[in-house]
Amino acid sequence: MDSESLKSACGGHDAIIHLAGIPGPYRASPDQLINVNVVGTVNVLEAALSSGIKKVIFASSGAASGFSFQRNQIVPKYLPLDELHPSEPQDLYGLSKLLAELACKNYTDAYGIQTICLRINHNWYLDRSGAEVAVQCGWANGMSVQELWEQRYLKIITDPDGEWLRPGPPRPKDLLWAVTDVRDAVQAFRLALYNSVLDHEIFAINGDDTCSEIKSSHLVDRHFAGVELVDTISGYDSLVSHAKATLLLGYQPQYSWRNSDFSTWMNGLG
Repeated sequence: MDSESLKSACGGHDAIIHLAGIPGPYRASPDQLINVNVVGTVNVLEAALSSGIKKVIFASSGAASGFSFQRNQIVPKYLPLDELHPSEPQDLYGLSKLLAELACKNYTDAYGIQTICLRINHNWYLDRSGAEVAVQCGWANGMSVQELWEQRYLKIITDPDGEWLRPGPPRPKDLLWAVTDVRDAVQAFRLALYNSVLDHEIFAINGDDTCSEIKSSHLVDRHFAGVELVDTISGYDSLVSHAKATLLLGYQPQYSWRNSDFSTWMNGLG
């Protein structure tokens, strides 16, 4: 938020990856959230402009689509969800990300700065070495890996009738059960950083599968019966498409929680 210090820090660099911001709702007052996430992004873009930096990679969120932190359930117009679907967030965090994306487009159109916005969907630390790094910094500081996984991911899975099945990843009511291994998110940022063809684009970034233990067709039948399917959904396929990122960035998710250190740990719980 210190625009002069920000401009000074940007001197002599070729690109900015903008990761700073308030990472969710209810973590600041409404005015602080909008100010940091929207005005802060404009400050980054202004710093790029004044420093002659021609590329800004912005860490957006799937919340910008509206399918997160919903006050009233939103029914998608079609599935899998993609970047062309109308974005109508009901919370200020999602709104702040959507407005920041629009600010990025404005600076591309007006000044020719390349802006790539990555809508990360549920970033998870599923390898133990990555989780070890996470617990040494940020909000997870002081936790053990076990505590991180328990508090962040471990929930009780039940069937539709409420019968207990087993511990496992949560079935979020938002973001359509999309999940991204942090290593795949890193891949997306690296690909965006070295792309020299695009002008302004928004990409959904997530894994190939959901974080649910219920097959995707059953999730659709249970929660979104009658919603048009624009692509085949089988097995545990994600209900959020990364096809655009695959086509234009070469993004190919490599990791799934189903084959991870977290899954091994979870299965050991009995």
